[in-house]
Amino acid sequence: MSGMQTTGTFIWNFLRNPKRNASLIPSSRRASKAMFQGIKIEKMSYIVELGPGTGCFTQELYANVSRDCKVLIIELNTAYIQFLRDKYGDRFEIIQGSAADLDALIEERDWPRVDLIVSGLPFTLPSEVMQAVMKSLQKRTESGTIYRWFTYFPWIMERYYARFTIRQVQSVFLNFPPMWIYTVN
Repeated sequence: MSGMQTTGTFIWNFLRNPKRNASLIPSSRRASKAMFQGIKIEKMSYIVELGPGTGCFTQELYANVSRDCKVLIIELNTAYIQFLRDKYGDRFEIIQGSAADLDALIEERDWPRVDLIVSGLPFTLPSEVMQAVMKSLQKRTESGTIYRWFTYFPWIMERYYARFTIRQVQSVFLNFPPMWIYTVN
């Protein structure tokens, strides 16, 4: 899939379901670099990405993690799966599934820990999915996992993350729409 086809697929998915695909176009290269600011991803062994869409953050992981790093990519939207597998499947495990199953998916792989969880998930997930994701994230971050995510609506997002000690990493105004990046740990 070319860049234009990828953007076209992204736009189509936004128009079909704006609550699931919260942006009209994929995040910028600048936003992708900002997502990992201050994290030594090249030293990590176990990484999960939730909701990669077309893989702008996945590309940063692919370019910077060690070849020994185990990376699990979880995407719900089947429209993105084959593209992600074609581009990153030689080193990363890409599965079609729900972030609500995060703990079970990690346990299936018998990972001793998760060093980093990167999320492109919207906070407009169905409540049962959001509750499962938040429970898993809380468990993981309490044991030292870094959780890094972005939002286009920081004033709304804060209530969803009230149980976490969050810190803003960066604002990326040269992205459409502008995004705010947050971290736990």
